[in-house]
Amino acid sequence: MRQILKGLATGALALALCGPVLAEPRVTGISADTEGWLSKTMTLRIALSEVAPFRVALPEDGTVRVEFDGAEAAPDLRLEPDAYLQRYRASAPDDETLRLDIGINRAAELEQARIDRSGAAPALVLTLALARSTVTPGAAPQVAAADALPVIVLDPGHGGVDPGAIRDGVAEKEIALTFGLELAEALRATGRYEVYLTRETDTFLTLRERVRTARSHGAALFLSLHANTVTEGNASGAAVYTLSARASDREAAALAALENRADAVGGAQLAVEDDDLAALLTDMAQRETNLRSVHLAEALVEGLGSSVGVIRSNPHRAAGFRVLKAPDVPSVLVELGFLSDSEDLANMTSPIWRGHAADGVIAAVDAWASRDRVLAPQLAATSVPLRD
Repeated sequence: MRQILKGLATGALALALCGPVLAEPRVTGISADTEGWLSKTMTLRIALSEVAPFRVALPEDGTVRVEFDGAEAAPDLRLEPDAYLQRYRASAPDDETLRLDIGINRAAELEQARIDRSGAAPALVLTLALARSTVTPGAAPQVAAADALPVIVLDPGHGGVDPGAIRDGVAEKEIALTFGLELAEALRATGRYEVYLTRETDTFLTLRERVRTARSHGAALFLSLHANTVTEGNASGAAVYTLSARASDREAAALAALENRADAVGGAQLAVEDDDLAALLTDMAQRETNLRSVHLAEALVEGLGSSVGVIRSNPHRAAGFRVLKAPDVPSVLVELGFLSDSEDLANMTSPIWRGHAADGVIAAVDAWASRDRVLAPQLAATSVPLRD
């Protein structure tokens, strides 16, 4: 065990300053706060009835150990749900000590421990610096079966007779496939995911086939990879899109309409939709999936923003993309940039830039999967089974 801080003196001083206290201070609550999906800091708050001397240690297994002298756990002690805050265990190593082992899913270091008396009752506040990855490198966040790695399906957009956007001899289908293959290799190299692609060559697939591929593999998440272009004005930077019956803006609506015509470009007859999109999104199971997709999009915005820094204003948008309609697979469409922008085009054709972009996607997927492991069951508890 690596001892990070002994707060006995700090706790004792706080005890002396606060005047008379109860014979047995109680721990009444445990909560945590993190900002953003790629947060580097967690604030852990342990609510107390009265101040008690304390000690803090961080073993290497992602546990925060706090010991209080002369304290006890309240009978109704609750841990407020947080994606990084997994569990706690209260024990008494001796008659005078309360030990709390609080499980988080990240390795961490203690930056600060202080007593906060700004509320109605005091609290021990711990500021923790979080490591990027989970504490056990080989143990991926389990979204699928407990004995299997989570499955990611990558969907390089367009292909075959459908080139997608074209600028200066570069086709969107080529950018999407190149990045998809590189991202798949990088994800597999982590050892945390099983990865499939809807296409690995220059072939045409219908939108329905792409969705079917994700569902047939039991995907934990689905990423459709694209690039964009404009014929008038200027636009640059990456953006991510989720499914919505109502488009977030005109540009998102136009893009969805364009992408949804991909089947016609390939000569496929447009199938009659078996569900109206608005009706589909009222299904509780679909709403659960859509909320998880929104979380994934938020994480991707942070991941790409931190790794490549080229993000559009209002980077998370939504519209009725048919390729995102798997009712049980969180799905996001990623536009890497604009072929019509010279800097974006240079970036997307650069192996170095694509490597940085892949790093950002992996960081986002790691963060999302860690939280989704906790949040998904909570959402499912309020959902209903999918319709046959």
